[in-house]
Amino acid sequence: MVIRDINLALIIALTALLLLVPLTGDRFYIYITSLFMIYSLFALSYNLLFGYAGLLSFGHAMFFAVGAYTTALFTLKVLRDPLAGLVVGVLSSIPVALVVGFLTLRHTRVYFAILTLAFGMLVYALLVKWRSVTGGTDGLIGIPKRGVVIDISSPTAYYLFILTFFTITTIGLYLFIKSRWGLLVRALGANEDRLPFTGRSPLFIRLYTFLVSGLTASLSGSLYAIFMGVVTPDIAYWTFSAEPLVMTLLGGASYYLGPVLGAFTFIILTTILARYAEYWLLLLGLAVIAIVIGFRGGLGGMLVSTFYTVRERSGVWIRWRYSRLKI
Repeated sequence: MVIRDINLALIIALTALLLLVPLTGDRFYIYITSLFMIYSLFALSYNLLFGYAGLLSFGHAMFFAVGAYTTALFTLKVLRDPLAGLVVGVLSSIPVALVVGFLTLRHTRVYFAILTLAFGMLVYALLVKWRSVTGGTDGLIGIPKRGVVIDISSPTAYYLFILTFFTITTIGLYLFIKSRWGLLVRALGANEDRLPFTGRSPLFIRLYTFLVSGLTASLSGSLYAIFMGVVTPDIAYWTFSAEPLVMTLLGGASYYLGPVLGAFTFIILTTILARYAEYWLLLLGLAVIAIVIGFRGGLGGMLVSTFYTVRERSGVWIRWRYSRLKI
């Protein structure tokens, strides 16, 4: 069977490559790759708003935190099972997305960005002040990996647990973007003024996109909570909301897998530069600026441009039978 869609082919190839990581037996590689997959889902959820719907959010971390804290509270106080906690954590983002979306999506551009920032900081303040439930600045610890339904206490088991959700969600989001609803989302980002001619309300499409994005972000937060075994209010702070934006810009918002490439680059940069404890944030900032300014369209745009340049200069015509990376 020939897969004629280049993005699906790349997702399958990436999954096959990720399956090889546990074979190394190196706990560090397993840890860093698990973090990469979680951050990739977070960045993909953000790009659904930013890259396709044209909505800039500064409070996206609230969904990550809602999923993480709900999963932590459920597994610690109700049922000690990571899978059940994950499901509850993802579902908990639905009312949050509907309420916040209804109150913010009537506004666009900078007004929407500021309102999402306000709601994000409201969630952060709630996590810090409601100490009897959230643990305050100390957070919640002891989130179990072994439960009634599944046991993912070993690094390999939990790695495969993350990989399963990573692959399913990455393919699911791509099929959503390619669907009729995804076409409306892209139309919203391309020209909002003409969207009513399709018979659809721009507000409804924004709210629908906001809900799907929030569900995906809360999934990444729930996976993060179980993976780390601890959650703190820092994951709701506004600076954490900037991280998926940086990943998206690094990889290229115009490409579906751009945020995944950006998440990989972000993880690599932070891991390497963290050795220089005193200056690593400065070095990270300079590296991000150099990549964003130096490569139009991010690293994804650079790779595509390089491919076509090599093809033209080599004098060998490579028949491109697959769909474009851009959608």
